[in-house]
Amino acid sequence: MRKENHHTDNKKRGEILLVDDSPASLELLSLWLEDAGYSVRQAPSGQRALWSLQSAHPDLVLLDVQMPVMDGFETCRRLKA
Repeated sequence: MRKENHHTDNKKRGEILLVDDSPASLELLSLWLEDAGYSVRQAPSGQRALWSLQSAHPDLVLLDVQMPVMDGFETCRRLKA
C-alpha cells in the first residue's frame, strides 16, 4: 500500500525545471514534485530548457543526460556559461 505524501502548506517550496526528452518521465516526475509542493516547469529538450531560462531562473534544474541533438552535458555547460 502506497503512503500518500501531500504537502499541506499553501506556499510552494520552490520552482524546478525538469529537462527530459521522455514525456512519460516528465509527467511522472512532475506529479511527484508537485505533490511534494514544488512548482514545476517542463522542457522536452536542452534547447527548450535554455530558452525557458531566458524568462526566469528556477531554484533547481533536473536534467536528463541522454537526449538527442543536445545531451545533458552540453546543456549543463551552456547553462553554466
